[in-house]
Amino acid sequence: MKPETIRYTATLPLAHIDELKELAKNKKIPSVNFAINEALDEYMKKRKALQYEALLQKAGQDKAFLARTISCAEDFQQIDSEGLDKW
Repeated sequence: MKPETIRYTATLPLAHIDELKELAKNKKIPSVNFAINEALDEYMKKRKALQYEALLQKAGQDKAFLARTISCAEDFQQIDSEGLDKW
């Protein structure tokens, strides 16, 4: 299923567009639009990863979160070790 799209006008450096057109002309990329979408996808992945990392750093300083995490790990420690000899 194709993702929903919208036509959007953006201002981009002419040199970038010229390079992308050349790549498309030489069949190195399917199209300029493809390359822009691919670049945006990669950018969004990096931004989300940075946001996630910031949340993890914040969680690592939250004493209540750490206490719950340690407690949960301790609760499962016995259960996790019970099946080891059966494998």
